[in-house]
Amino acid sequence: MKIRVSIADDHHIVTNGIAAMLKDHPLVELVSVAQNGKTLLQQLEAQQPDVLLLDIHLPDIQGDELAKIITEQYPAVAILVLTNMDQVFYVRNMFMNGVKGYLLKSANTPTLIEAIAAVSRGSQYLDAAMREQMAYELLDTRKAQTKPMLTKKEQKILELIAEEMTNSEISKALFISISTVETHRLNLFFKLGVKNSAGLVRKAIQMGLIK
Repeated sequence: MKIRVSIADDHHIVTNGIAAMLKDHPLVELVSVAQNGKTLLQQLEAQQPDVLLLDIHLPDIQGDELAKIITEQYPAVAILVLTNMDQVFYVRNMFMNGVKGYLLKSANTPTLIEAIAAVSRGSQYLDAAMREQMAYELLDTRKAQTKPMLTKKEQKILELIAEEMTNSEISKALFISISTVETHRLNLFFKLGVKNSAGLVRKAIQMGLIK
C-alpha cells in the first residue's frame, strides 16, 4: 500500500516541484496540496494523509501552531517539516510541537522519499545537514545550566512579551518586521528551553532575566 502524502506550502513552484519528485513513485501517492493553514485544516477534516509535508512559514498560521493542532486532532498524521530554515531553534521548536521529521528543501528525491518512509513508520528523521548542529546543542548540557546570553534585541523583545504584547505590537514598537519578531521569539524559546510564551516568561523570571 502506498504512503498517502499531503503538502502544505504557499509557493506554487515548491509544491509543483515536490509533486514532480513524487510523481509515479511506487512508494508514495500525493493526495492533496494546501497553500495556507486554513485550507490545510479543512482538507484534514475530509481526509487525513499518512504523512504531511509542512512548511514552517505559511501566510495565515505558523507551522508550529499547525503542528500542535494537527498532532492533537489527528495523531495518526506524521508531520515532516520541509523548509529552508536551517537554524537549530526551528528544529527544536517544531519537534517540541509534535513533528516527526525535519528536512531542508535542498534535499534530493531519494532523501525526501527516505524521510517520508521513516516518519510514516513512526520513526523520527532529521536532515543530515542539521544533525551535527543539533547533536552539539543537545550534548552541550552546560548551556542549560547557566543563564543564556541574550542580545539586546532579544532582551527587549522578551520584556515586551512579558508585557503581553503581540508580535504585531512588538513589530510596530521596535520598527521591525513581524517575521523578524517571530524569529527572535523562537530564538528565545530555544535559548530558554521552552515551547510557548507563558513558559518563556515563567522561565525568564526564574532565571532573573526579567522582573
